[in-house]
Amino acid sequence: MTPPAAGQDPGSETGPPRPGMVVVVVFIAALAGRFTLDRVGMDVPVFNDVRVPLLLAVLMCLLLEAHRIGPRAAVGGYCVLPIIGLHGYQVLSATWTPPGAAIAPVIGDLFAVVFFVVVYYTLAKWDRDHVTRITLCCFHAAAWVYFLAASTGRGHAAGGRWAALGGGPNVFVRVMMLGVITSIYLYVSSGGKLRCLVPIPVFMFGAIASGSRGGMVALGITIFILLAASRPRPRWNQLAKPVGLLVVLSIMLALTAGPTIAEFVQNRFFKATFEEGYTSERDVLFAYALRLFWQRPLFGTGVNGFNAFAGISEDLYVHNLPLSIAAEGGFTGLILLGLAWFTLWHAYARTPRDQRSPEARTAAYCGIYIGATCLFSGDYFDARLMWALLLLAVVRPAPPAPLSATGSIAYPWSRTST
Repeated sequence: MTPPAAGQDPGSETGPPRPGMVVVVVFIAALAGRFTLDRVGMDVPVFNDVRVPLLLAVLMCLLLEAHRIGPRAAVGGYCVLPIIGLHGYQVLSATWTPPGAAIAPVIGDLFAVVFFVVVYYTLAKWDRDHVTRITLCCFHAAAWVYFLAASTGRGHAAGGRWAALGGGPNVFVRVMMLGVITSIYLYVSSGGKLRCLVPIPVFMFGAIASGSRGGMVALGITIFILLAASRPRPRWNQLAKPVGLLVVLSIMLALTAGPTIAEFVQNRFFKATFEEGYTSERDVLFAYALRLFWQRPLFGTGVNGFNAFAGISEDLYVHNLPLSIAAEGGFTGLILLGLAWFTLWHAYARTPRDQRSPEARTAAYCGIYIGATCLFSGDYFDARLMWALLLLAVVRPAPPAPLSATGSIAYPWSRTST
């Protein structure tokens, strides 16, 4: 009798069942974020926050799939614990937040992030590459939907900055850049089909039209990490066609659609940034966060204490994840954040290169890009996609135990009698 192949359940001809619709539902819930129905003119109690029905749908899908998931071991699963520990500590810090701070919404955000972390960990240890492949394709489709919605002129932010579907320009640029990265993934995974690269100039146009300077700097950080980590050796004979195609498409797009945003780009990226030194008050927010950190260096002000001490509205926040944790969680929070990032890097570095699938590599750089944008925009909840994508890069199903010559499982401590 032939033993089952690696990853295949005994007695199964086609292997274990794979996750399907649940991956799409989780993606929609994660991407939707804090979207509320009042943005489209509706007000439904409890369900006004779309996270409520979407998270319930995710939970229901997982319960229905539980019998198919089964008790599966995972490689790299230890990375989940520091992430949960970080968010648990932030929830605990609400006990020393100053009076008057609005902590309920933030605690809800933190629990939602932990929910997504646990869900993506569960899916990754079920079938990581399959889940990641579907998720990346969903990001690519979402980039098209966002771009087409923004191209109609609806949802634009102040100053003509492109945005769509109720999200701001900083959300829009993230989706556009993930569309660029997933286009490269589709090109590689398809064996080099040039048509997969066609969306890249389109998504780059949308990213520039968003006016998000932080999003463009985050792209530079991601490219730098990519080059430093992989140290690629250019093969010009293989790069000639894709680079030539991208150059031609970019020139055509610049000549046809460029004039519509030329003045906006000039004012936003050059005049406001270099001539006027406009920073969207990021320097003020960063400086105040550092001041709070040095005043309470060990445990910080407590979650959402930044707003309470600054006396500002709930909608204004630090716009930098490490500084936000430093101000509200102190050295303790920074240590937990560093531990979470270190364990993710450690798990990825320990993975043999021949076991780093294209899906895992793409998820890693998508997560790095989202993490880089968290240095310029976003709060705790906005980092959810970073944690999810980095988990998909490092967590994978454990290989099945090898079979002995007799067909039984050969454990390392077992001995064969002679």
